[in-house]
Amino acid sequence: MSAATGPILALDSGSPRVSVAVGRRGEVIAARSAEVARSSTALLRLIDEALAAAGLRPADLAGVAALAGPGSFTGLRIGLATALGLAQALAIAATALPTLAVLAAEGGTQVPGSSRPASRIVAAVDVLRGEWAVQVWEGGGGGPMEIVAPGDLARLAPATITGWGVGRLAALPGWPADAVLREPGPLAPAALGLLPADFSAWDPSRLTAPIYGRPPAVTSPRPRPVAAVAGENR
Repeated sequence: MSAATGPILALDSGSPRVSVAVGRRGEVIAARSAEVARSSTALLRLIDEALAAAGLRPADLAGVAALAGPGSFTGLRIGLATALGLAQALAIAATALPTLAVLAAEGGTQVPGSSRPASRIVAAVDVLRGEWAVQVWEGGGGGPMEIVAPGDLARLAPATITGWGVGRLAALPGWPADAVLREPGPLAPAALGLLPADFSAWDPSRLTAPIYGRPPAVTSPRPRPVAAVAGENR
């Protein structure tokens, strides 16, 4: 089956609001979401609930997709590993989508409080340490991902800036009035609408390539002097 006509499961566990959605041909059949501190304890429960609401079993799925980031390090790995495990166990199609692209699609229909379509969308993910991963979407295409300080987001105006926690940016001195701040909804339903209609365009290898806004906060081990190592092996 090359066309994605069967039920598809989309999941996002790297965002502050964990979400799953089941759909067919981009249309959402059932969705569940929750704000949780530990996505590992909630993701499988949300998947079970969404499938039950859709009247489906895991074996009925034709494909599964996960958001690849940027986002929570642990959450991303949980979501991508869950999608990969389902794909391998059920022998179904699988792929991953960049979180910033899904954020832009979810927030880009119109300017909040207006019927005017948003001409420029800035998708933003807080990557901590006072920085944001951002991507500008304009004219149907997205630019490169950048890592910027909160104040630098103001230079992207006029735009609708969408992302969890962007509301606090309005308190920055001199924040421009034409930089509209929008808190997004669950991303899994929006992901269904971005998936290619043909399974031949899906790429399961993307499930093993998370997109991080910054390297993991770890300290690499220091090389030990050869003489010290030799002394310990005597």
